[in-house]
Amino acid sequence: MAHVGLFVPCYLAALRPADRQHATRVLEALGDTVVGIEGYCCGQPAFNSGFRDDARKVTREALRAAQPFSTVVVLSGSCTSMVQHYAPMLWDGPRSTAVQRIGERFFEFTQYVAGHSHLGDLGLRLAETIAYHDSCHNRRELQGTEVVVSLLESIEGLDLRRLQYEEECCGFGGTFNLKFPVVAGGMAGSKLADVRATGAPTLVSTDVSCLTHLERASGGEMPEALSIAELLARALPE
Repeated sequence: MAHVGLFVPCYLAALRPADRQHATRVLEALGDTVVGIEGYCCGQPAFNSGFRDDARKVTREALRAAQPFSTVVVLSGSCTSMVQHYAPMLWDGPRSTAVQRIGERFFEFTQYVAGHSHLGDLGLRLAETIAYHDSCHNRRELQGTEVVVSLLESIEGLDLRRLQYEEECCGFGGTFNLKFPVVAGGMAGSKLADVRATGAPTLVSTDVSCLTHLERASGGEMPEALSIAELLARALPE
């Protein structure tokens, strides 16, 4: 039995607080004990905007909260990428090395579940049709595309439909959509057209930030949007 810390991103706590419960249910079904790490920011918004001092401050607090755990499961590909790839840049020398070592304990939720030794015991089953949106951080920095697809394909009864332009960004990009709203909106429109072309009534992604951006851009006409955590929770046996 693993004792894991569940890192709940600040935006997720505000936008979809139920995802914490969905993820906890899945992890406990795998046999893990779960302790929430909540109320912290990974530092990515400040880092992307060039405010390195602010990024150091908030990232330091998040890392301190995660330090007691040998495994930290994160409900966001972008937050995972921030801790693993960019947080060490905020410091020099031995401190940067120490931050990198802590970052090695962080795992994006889907990657952790897909690699769990008890995954085959879950009996995942869900008779639904979904389209999958691959977030940029998961695809490009975590190299997690096929991990997610393999996990989804392991759910008995699930009809998975991949997008024609899967590698293209949805336009969210953290602060990008705030700085370039017209461009971001156009990118979201293209992504939504790709989603609708699949005919799937449900869209699934590892990153709720992408789903929220697409939901807003759709003007309420988007298919149902689910995080991976919620989808897996639905697929668990009653």
